[in-house]
Amino acid sequence: MGASRIDRLCQSLLPPGFEQLRRKLPEIQRFLEQNLPEPVNQSVTLLNLNRDEIVIAASTPMVANYLRLHAGEIQQQLRETFGFEQPVRFRTLPDSMLRLGTNVFIRKPRSVSKDAVAAIEAGAQWVDDKDLQAALQSLAQSLKTD
Repeated sequence: MGASRIDRLCQSLLPPGFEQLRRKLPEIQRFLEQNLPEPVNQSVTLLNLNRDEIVIAASTPMVANYLRLHAGEIQQQLRETFGFEQPVRFRTLPDSMLRLGTNVFIRKPRSVSKDAVAAIEAGAQWVDDKDLQAALQSLAQSLKTD
């Protein structure tokens, strides 16, 4: 199960013009930050851009409602500046989910019993696909708490 198989799979699933759009994302984010009013621009993040829609996230419902109120103007500016015809949608997501590097508490995963690890190892022996068998054996090895 090499990285080349995943790479080929991902390449076949990417929409046309993906790389071109991906390169525009920071430019669009900068555009939003520069053109929205001061208290709002720090609470807005471009979430998604595809052929169907442009999704912009706001950190509070109040900011999302402000953006919805001005959706026509924002869409017009994006059309004139970048040539986008997609409708603009707004979502509310807390700042902690939008900003990278935030310290969010994630509880420690439960430990896996020795019986469950033994069952995974035993089940791996019955799998015909060598890649899947190796993955199951690797999983069992990583779950051991010796």
